[in-house]
Amino acid sequence: MRNTFTSLAILVSLSCSAFAVEQQNKHRVSVRQISHQLNQQFPFTLDFNGIKAALEDPKLVLDVLEQNIEIEVSMFAQSQGAWVKIPCKLTGHLTFDPVDKHLILDNLLFDNSKETDDNQSVFAESAQLITFIQQTIVNHLPDLTLVDFNLLNTPLTPDATKGLLIQSRHVQLIF
Repeated sequence: MRNTFTSLAILVSLSCSAFAVEQQNKHRVSVRQISHQLNQQFPFTLDFNGIKAALEDPKLVLDVLEQNIEIEVSMFAQSQGAWVKIPCKLTGHLTFDPVDKHLILDNLLFDNSKETDDNQSVFAESAQLITFIQQTIVNHLPDLTLVDFNLLNTPLTPDATKGLLIQSRHVQLIF
């Protein structure tokens, strides 16, 4: 009986320590935390070959099925003196930078697929401007910092990540 109790105690102890190590190698960041960090970087403007564009009002969209992140933004573009508001999405590659301890969205792509019945005329009238923006300005979009772990005061010291898991209300960093 004593051996059984001792074996059970050792098993429970090992299970608890394994669970603690597993939890220690994961860090969750909520949508609210990411949105706050994202809002600190907007609005920003770009100016390229006579086209000015300002991006503002970022909204974070987590796609659990595709395991990616999109940023919905409003873009105001000026060409030949006229301003046009274009709703669009920014997508990119989600990366963890272990040196700066940042979760970033880099290699951003511009997607104007937010076309709806309400703004269909904007897209029709601005097709040439949108095409120009896709071919030029998008190449100059800065990387977006989604999470600065230094600001969150987390004891995060991974040299590399094993992966990222996107869930409905948070992003989980596994290292």
